[in-house]
Amino acid sequence: MRVRSIQNRKGVPMKRRDALKSAGCLVMLPALESFGQSSTGDEPGKANRLFCMNIGNGMCSDNFPTSTGNDYQSTSTFQPLEKLKNDFTLCTNLRNYGNHESTMYAFAEYGDHTNPQLIKDSVDEVAASHIGNDTRIRNLVVEQRNSYGVSWKGGLPVSPIADVQILFQTIFGKVDTKKRGELLTLKKSMLDASREDAKSMMSRVSRKDRAKLDEYFSSLRESEKSIQRAEQWLSRKDVEVPFPENVPFETDGLSEYSQKILVCPHFNQRSTYLDLLFLAYKFDVTRVANVYSEWNWLGHHTDSHQVATEAGFIKNIEADQGYMMQTARFLEKLKSTKTKTGGTLLDQTVCLITSSLSINKEEGPHGMKNNPVIVAGGGFQHGKHVKFNGTDNRNNVYLAALQHLGVEIDTFATSSESAKL
Repeated sequence: MRVRSIQNRKGVPMKRRDALKSAGCLVMLPALESFGQSSTGDEPGKANRLFCMNIGNGMCSDNFPTSTGNDYQSTSTFQPLEKLKNDFTLCTNLRNYGNHESTMYAFAEYGDHTNPQLIKDSVDEVAASHIGNDTRIRNLVVEQRNSYGVSWKGGLPVSPIADVQILFQTIFGKVDTKKRGELLTLKKSMLDASREDAKSMMSRVSRKDRAKLDEYFSSLRESEKSIQRAEQWLSRKDVEVPFPENVPFETDGLSEYSQKILVCPHFNQRSTYLDLLFLAYKFDVTRVANVYSEWNWLGHHTDSHQVATEAGFIKNIEADQGYMMQTARFLEKLKSTKTKTGGTLLDQTVCLITSSLSINKEEGPHGMKNNPVIVAGGGFQHGKHVKFNGTDNRNNVYLAALQHLGVEIDTFATSSESAKL
């Protein structure tokens, strides 16, 4: 399982693993029954993982397919996904009812985004409350840069990880088990004391305050589950796992601009993020992740303002192709990983890839019409393009995904119905 890793910094090749060693970091992972196999909570044919990704700077909707159904004609934007066509459903013509800033609320579209009180839990947090407690990390939130909230719980942004090495250590870093055990014991004592204090108050407060205490007990139960997960993790043996290498993408026959994208350090960093998230799913460290990706280098934001010109139009499509290359690579890794139940990791993972903004000649660089959602894996019947009516928003698709994961809800945020996927 060793993968060599080379990172270019200031023109000097450096092995990532050597850099980690020099910093005194030991990269470890709890030993599992068999590498690449899922843990004992998996059931045949049942999805139990969620992956969310928002392409923050927008996609060029003028190059989306126009034909629909199972025999739809794809376009150059989605050409990198062609081999996976039967593993995803392309949803288009969905509406963003926010504004330019609402790109941060791609998975939490509750209403007027100028009023934070209207924002509640994002898709990943709703899923994490249902399936996240089976793993050490209930929800892995990652941003590359330039966001102030991609995941939301109780109206507040969940703090994301924005550094690739911190992400690596969060997932796989070895800890001092003795010290961690002592901290967990202390947490349990504090938790028990808090519970006893709250119980003693129940008979002496008003009905309204009892409702608040019920909410408090709920949060205590979640904390208790978190401690239990951490305790289970500490009892496992460790084996060494290498830092993943960014395998370079083929650039032969591509335009000069596309070649620049594929060798851009920020592009490569995003590939590493996705590789680490794949490993987190593979080794069952987490079952829910939300990543925010923004292509804001090589002048792409400037190019989005030039979409009305032929040169700008082509550059925007080529930037989208770069995103789809990374998406394809991530999905292929999931698909090639077999599980104990006989399926693949992609079968068990509902993947939602969206873009909050639409780049098109009619609206310009930050449009609200024709937002896409790629729904991949999860055991859905795929291989089709569903074109919505232009007024439905993405919450209908998210509701269908959450219900597919077993979350018992009838609505999500501003959904009008559960989308038929």
